[in-house]
Amino acid sequence: MDKGQYSLPSVILGRTSYGEADLVITFMTREQGKISGLAKHGRKSRKRFGNILSSLALVKLDFTVTPGRELVRLDRGDLIRNFDALAKDLNRLGLASYALELVSNLCAPLDPAPEVFDLLIWFLGRIDSGERPEEAVFIFQLRFLKLTGFGPNISACPLCGRSVDAEQALSMKQEHGGVVCRSCVSSGYPVSFGALKLMELAQTLKLDKVDRVRTSSRVLGEVGPFLRAYITYTIGRELKSVQFMEQLKKSSPTV
Repeated sequence: MDKGQYSLPSVILGRTSYGEADLVITFMTREQGKISGLAKHGRKSRKRFGNILSSLALVKLDFTVTPGRELVRLDRGDLIRNFDALAKDLNRLGLASYALELVSNLCAPLDPAPEVFDLLIWFLGRIDSGERPEEAVFIFQLRFLKLTGFGPNISACPLCGRSVDAEQALSMKQEHGGVVCRSCVSSGYPVSFGALKLMELAQTLKLDKVDRVRTSSRVLGEVGPFLRAYITYTIGRELKSVQFMEQLKKSSPTV
């Protein structure tokens, strides 16, 4: 980034205490991608930051870039849009945290990704509204992976080269990057041709039309376990937010 002062809409992805009062903040912007900055006295300065550094919200962050420094200097912040309902529902909070953790892990620093930023805002708004959250996660994962270059292959078996069709017995296998013929690989996550077409639709529809996508519990049951395994395989470890949601399920059958 060029030297100077910036004021950008942002979503805070994570925070780490630094010293007695400072915070290192990782945040996503539309124009500059993922950025890390130091908020001096960020744990105490209500005048400059209010409570936005610990909020799930769309915020405006003012910061200064100094050549030679790894971290930008965070100067102040203001709330643009709060996602209030997320803090009141542990399940939705877990889903939102999962999206933030995915972005933090798979987006490179200072790599502008406007479509990823817009997708993240769409997802947080959709989860905040409570409208079919599991469907929103399905859409978010597929679009995000495609946008970042990690999208699973859903068009043809990489082993025999045959394009998928409704007559085939198909599976999803993370080690092979996506769909495979069951005649080539007998193991994996069985998947229907219809589920693959829905995956493609979730990836390719324009963002302002993606709310039209409807997924059945059957499709979610087919694709969800594969996406979890595929993302874990891609990152190299299971995300903390996934572990958190697993604990929620164990402690409450209704979650």
